[in-house]
Amino acid sequence: MIRLFNFALLALLAGCVSTEMKGYMGKDIREVVLVNGPPINELDMGGGVRAFQFKWGGGTIVVPQTSRTTGQVNTYGNTAVVNATTTTTGGQVIHNEGCTISYLTKWSEERQGWVIFDYRYPKQLVC
Repeated sequence: MIRLFNFALLALLAGCVSTEMKGYMGKDIREVVLVNGPPINELDMGGGVRAFQFKWGGGTIVVPQTSRTTGQVNTYGNTAVVNATTTTTGGQVIHNEGCTISYLTKWSEERQGWVIFDYRYPKQLVC
């Protein structure tokens, strides 16, 4: 059950990153900086292209632990005996480091800034 939840969560996050990145196409990289903070890296790719990299996603989810006790009580005179079974589930911490996403930009003299024309993100679901 937990694995299915993890898979669904990671698939949702992978879809979200591409949707968010598409919204910045044709915009100045400073728009991304305003929302996400400064890039973690900048790379000169040659040919007038510069990549700006940002950390995206990640975090920790705590799945609470639950216990269920079932059984019966048998009495023998003045004595009661409990026969019980306790089942414990959950109690897991799931941590995801996130991923690095890259916006590819070209310098615009007219706008005096780096304008986004493409983006890259990891294709795996663990993002």
